[in-house]
Amino acid sequence: MDSGSTDWIGIYKFARLAVLAIALLGITVWAFGRSRKERLEEPARRMLEDDDA
Repeated sequence: MDSGSTDWIGIYKFARLAVLAIALLGITVWAFGRSRKERLEEPARRMLEDDDA
């Protein structure tokens, strides 16, 4: 392989890594976002309030 194709392979691998990192970051933000957390914990709070009553 010549130097030109080696450069393209390096660019491809870097871009693939960047896309993976962005995807993981997006999933993390989505999963641990404040509004999602509050929405998921709301039924648990209601159940605890029902037990106290």
